[in-house]
Amino acid sequence: RFGRFMMARGNANAQVSQYREDIAGIVGTTVTKCDAWTSVTTLFLAVGAALSCAGRIGMHGCAPPGWYCALFSGSIFMSIMFNGTALWFAMHASLRAQCAATSLLTRQ
Repeated sequence: RFGRFMMARGNANAQVSQYREDIAGIVGTTVTKCDAWTSVTTLFLAVGAALSCAGRIGMHGCAPPGWYCALFSGSIFMSIMFNGTALWFAMHASLRAQCAATSLLTRQ
């Protein structure tokens, strides 16, 4: 009787260990991907800032028309806005995945 009890307890411990490994694997994948996105969007924001602060487009020739400069500036600022949003989402998803893992691992 005690042997059956210990065997059942051992199987339950193995099941909980596998559950913890599954949570760590899923969260690790999510955090790694979100951290990669954070790095990429930070670099894109740096490029967007460099392009928007460069001055006028045609520095070594005649200046392009005003409508072209307006389209260029508008597209750069929209890309900065979308990259900023992507950066926020990536950081939020990474932190949310870590919080969810902590919540799942500390349940009774």
